[in-house]
Amino acid sequence: MFVVFSGVLILLVALALSWPFWRKDSESIPVGEDADQNQERMDLSIEREALVHSLSELDVELAQGRLAPTDYARLKATDERRLLQVLDRVEQIDATQPVVRATSSAARPTTTRSWIGAVTVSAAVVLAASGIYAYLQWQSDRELTAIQPQGGPGAPDPREMVARLEARLRTNPNDLQGQIMAGRSYQALERIPEAKHAWEKVLELDPRNDEAHYNVGVIMINTRKFDDPEMFKAALVHFDAALVNVPMEPAVNWYRGLALWYLKQYSETDAAWTTAFQNLTPGSDDAEFIKAALVKLRAGQAPF
Repeated sequence: MFVVFSGVLILLVALALSWPFWRKDSESIPVGEDADQNQERMDLSIEREALVHSLSELDVELAQGRLAPTDYARLKATDERRLLQVLDRVEQIDATQPVVRATSSAARPTTTRSWIGAVTVSAAVVLAASGIYAYLQWQSDRELTAIQPQGGPGAPDPREMVARLEARLRTNPNDLQGQIMAGRSYQALERIPEAKHAWEKVLELDPRNDEAHYNVGVIMINTRKFDDPEMFKAALVHFDAALVNVPMEPAVNWYRGLALWYLKQYSETDAAWTTAFQNLTPGSDDAEFIKAALVKLRAGQAPF
């Protein structure tokens, strides 16, 4: 349903942005250099509005969590740099066309009103799209909440809840939050192959998802039949990807160090486990376990 709404809203945006160019101009058509500059100015105006719309879309995607802050900053800087170039070029064209500006002054209010109307309609459409997306996301979250286990006496059978979740995903396999919940549920029920499949689907939908990268790497290590170096290298890629978002996460650093240890990269193992130890509660069971592993590692012994 959201896809249909998106298509309609995109069409409305396109119509709104192009509306000023449908209006008939009563002035004579310029020729020669003036015609070329007028065409260039029109092209620059179109690009300017597209850049303004793009910057607005970036803000919406950042607010909805669909765009990483680093990507947002990079894309915004690119659009803003190009927008400044467009505005500078428009000023240069205006400076060389004093006559055109004088003769077209009567038509300027109409054109300005047209652009204001187009931008206003576009903004309204963007806000409507955001509202629809938020509503659909809220509705999706409500459905997932109904599927999630609730503790206490009389709690539903986890297998029944997983069956409901599976039915939901059969209808919409690209439901990111549903796939995340499926990965967690399958792991809790020790249905590891299905958990791995769900996490891989999450990465297909969201390649930067650190939870999925971590769990795929853990499953690869814990289900190995033999110590294949290539498998540990593949798991290491997932742990490195997860650390981009959670560089201090103890569990990710522990398993990353484990993969490095099997690859005989002992100094990197020490660094990873030290980071894990430093970010755990001092004296906790996990902290003491990693501390003991570090002591053995530095003594040249097998850490576990």
